Amino acid sequence: VSKGFLGDKDFADVLKEGLETVINSKQNTPAELIAKHMDGILRTGGKGKSETELEEDIDKSMVLFKYINGKDVFEAFYKKELGKRLLLGRSSSIDLERVAITKLKHECGHAFTSKLEGMFKDIDMSRELMQAYQESLVKAQTSGMDLHVFVLTTGFWPNYTSNNDIKMPAKMAAAMDSFKAFYNAKHSGRKLTWVQSHSTCILKARFKSKRMHELSVSLFQAIVLMLFNDRNSIPFKDILHMTGIPD
Repeated sequence: VSKGFLGDKDFADVLKEGLETVINSKQNTPAELIAKHMDGILRTGGKGKSETELEEDIDKSMVLFKYINGKDVFEAFYKKELGKRLLLGRSSSIDLERVAITKLKHECGHAFTSKLEGMFKDIDMSRELMQAYQESLVKAQTSGMDLHVFVLTTGFWPNYTSNNDIKMPAKMAAAMDSFKAFYNAKHSGRKLTWVQSHSTCILKARFKSKRMHELSVSLFQAIVLMLFNDRNSIPFKDILHMTGIPD
């Protein structure tokens, strides 16, 4: 249009309308695909690309983003994937994450990105909180399981479900109670709800070779594995009873 038609406004408007019609021909699908594409850019780091090249990839995604009607659908998918990247440490660059949020804000305004920005604030505040918690353990000369907690503000994050029927191993439960007591002493009137589905663990284990191995597993996997500290086999129905993990 800019070259062949000398940037004619009528042709540009028709091109814009045509792209909008084609891109939005399948409801919600374009928003989901663009959100997942941006997740791939921000999660994997673009397979060896520089941050400048990755930012260019984000800019290309934003060109398509401008044409989608379901921006609220995009926001829901983007927030879901962003939560995974932040909580599970899968983001290739926090700086690049903030660049993406800035571009979304420029396109849609502060109201569109306020919850996404709130997620980053929670992560920053959780780091400060954990530092204070670790210092309190040192002062009290208390040692135990190494615990890191993200305190998330309801409303900023996707709706994560909590399962109160999960039976935590004694050491895990003690560490959680210790943090809860610390948190309640600093923030009276607030209620902590544990979200087990997005929790991960590093287990140190020795097998027949006697060498120490580190296993990166989900919380539910860790709970099951710890049952085998003092036994070699457990029937499946007993594992369900002993852990409270849904079948």
